[in-house]
Amino acid sequence: MKKTRKKDLIFLFIGSLIVALAILLGAYGAHGLAEIFVDSPRKEKAWGNAVDYQMFHGLALCGLSYLCKDRGKRWLILISGWMMVVACILFCLSIYGWVLGGPIFLIKVTPWGGILFVTSWVCLAIYALGNKKVSNE
Repeated sequence: MKKTRKKDLIFLFIGSLIVALAILLGAYGAHGLAEIFVDSPRKEKAWGNAVDYQMFHGLALCGLSYLCKDRGKRWLILISGWMMVVACILFCLSIYGWVLGGPIFLIKVTPWGGILFVTSWVCLAIYALGNKKVSNE
């Protein structure tokens, strides 16, 4: 078994912080934004989607840290992971900012984060198809 290097755990570190923040933001949405959500149910749905996407992708990043041990196609894992990080920023933060009263322009940024989310998962699919180290047992 290969030894885990400190830099292989970067996605575990980032993913853990993203998940922790998603929990806090979910709680804040449930308890601190009631007035905003009463006036705009669309914002409540958007906030919930942002928290969900942040949570799922934070957990995915935690899992990616274990794939970083594979030195073969590691570059696909790194690209996928960094795309997920940037996608969380573009997608989730743009929604949070908009809900909290930021300019409507923020919503124009959100789809770019969505595109990066999809692209990051396509990179993982390519990694899976090209991985020759998997046993047929």
